[in-house]
Amino acid sequence: MIFEFTAAKIAEIAFGGMIEGGAGKLTEIAIEKLNLLRQKIWNQLWGNPEAERAIKAVEQGSKSELVQVTEYLQACMDKEPTFAQEIQALAREINDSNLEDNSSMNQSNYDSSKGYQVKADTVGHIGDVIHNP
Repeated sequence: MIFEFTAAKIAEIAFGGMIEGGAGKLTEIAIEKLNLLRQKIWNQLWGNPEAERAIKAVEQGSKSELVQVTEYLQACMDKEPTFAQEIQALAREINDSNLEDNSSMNQSNYDSSKGYQVKADTVGHIGDVIHNP
């Protein structure tokens, strides 16, 4: 079963990084898709002054306006199933690439015979390596 992204989840993916102060650690491909998602939403809501105002406010960091963007987005998704499918697919791709990026871990045993599990900028000790000659 394919999980369908709600308007709230799509709005959070598209604009949440703006509220939190950036796109986080997205890959270059995910950033391109994120920009495409935002553009599709903008194009769909273009011409609705209140929706445009709400998006601009969200882009400036207003978390409260995200609720309004979600409501306008949901109305468009209800009216235009093709649009809904397109943005759900983009949101899914962005979300999946973010999950894959967060789950990639490397393990190395190069520090005084201790095993470390390394992810991004964090290091967690997972045990000693014992060598019996």
